[in-house]
Amino acid sequence: MNTLSDREQKIIRDRHLQYETVTLEDLGSELGVSKERVRQLEARAMEKLKASIAQKIPNVADLFSAA
Repeated sequence: MNTLSDREQKIIRDRHLQYETVTLEDLGSELGVSKERVRQLEARAMEKLKASIAQKIPNVADLFSAA
């Protein structure tokens, strides 16, 4: 999460890390952007997270074979 901007962190937290998720429309209103822009920011943030994980753990299968 440290690789993300504050706005991207908020979007990921509110959309994926809470029991009750926040809608794109609600986040857009809160952030002052359209729900489509929130969707775009969310997609970009997810790509950043995937790249960060891939850089730190080159072989994701290693996570599951350690047991």
